[in-house]
Amino acid sequence: MTDLSNHKKIAIVACAGMDKGLGSVARTSVFKVVEELRSDRVELISLVPLLSDVAPHTALVTSMPIVIVDGCIERCATKLIIKKGGRIKGRVLVSNSARKYGVTPKSASDIGQDGEKLSNAIADEAASLVDKLIGEKKDE
Repeated sequence: MTDLSNHKKIAIVACAGMDKGLGSVARTSVFKVVEELRSDRVELISLVPLLSDVAPHTALVTSMPIVIVDGCIERCATKLIIKKGGRIKGRVLVSNSARKYGVTPKSASDIGQDGEKLSNAIADEAASLVDKLIGEKKDE
């Protein structure tokens, strides 16, 4: 793995699948990483400003290593980050994690208990990726 220890923060991007349960799980898990698990180590990048080429967001994409949480096999977040010149260094695919853990969200508007369990597991996976990329373990 590339040594990224000179990076103090990692950009994190979530799927934008608003009408899909897996997209809702992706966003919920990324918010947990940003707000609770690694608030001092990540910078949230929203896909909407990237689509509109908003300068501060596009600059972040090209200047920071990126962890992506894609909702489904379409991998829209991955495709957009690549198109904008981002350096993807870690990725979690929610649909794979759902199979791995044997749980699926209830719906896009209410992920339910299983969706929460899945979201927590994915948040932990993404936080571990951030730790590996920065090169140190977060004290629990």
